[in-house]
Amino acid sequence: MNNNLVERAQHSIHHVHDLIHRVFTDADGAGAEAIAPLMAVFAEHFSMVTTSAAVIGRAQVEQLFSGAVGARKGLEILISDLQTVWHEGSTVALRYKESHRLNQIETSRISVAILRVQHHDVQWLYLHETPISQEQPA
Repeated sequence: MNNNLVERAQHSIHHVHDLIHRVFTDADGAGAEAIAPLMAVFAEHFSMVTTSAAVIGRAQVEQLFSGAVGARKGLEILISDLQTVWHEGSTVALRYKESHRLNQIETSRISVAILRVQHHDVQWLYLHETPISQEQPA
């Protein structure tokens, strides 16, 4: 397995969630500015399955983020249990746990992301999120 390729894919998981955090919290006043670099990582035909089982495409994801700037002030996002589940050529599938904590309520999901790593570019092709816990006190 090409460790550099996998490391770059893993870094992208963290980088994307840092950008998502900036959008949702707008803590530094740059939430809206984070949307362009965030959307740049999603491939043109990106799609995802949300925690509510909706299948959405890239345009819907952009609309979601555009409407969410500063909507979750105080949000904490934690990425853990990051594992490679499949790798072939320049494509990597990663599984990870994503936890959101806000107002002493925590929700978590297991996600699988399929990413293509080429040269200096990591593109997200697909994401599937599965909720693993209901709202619980943090």
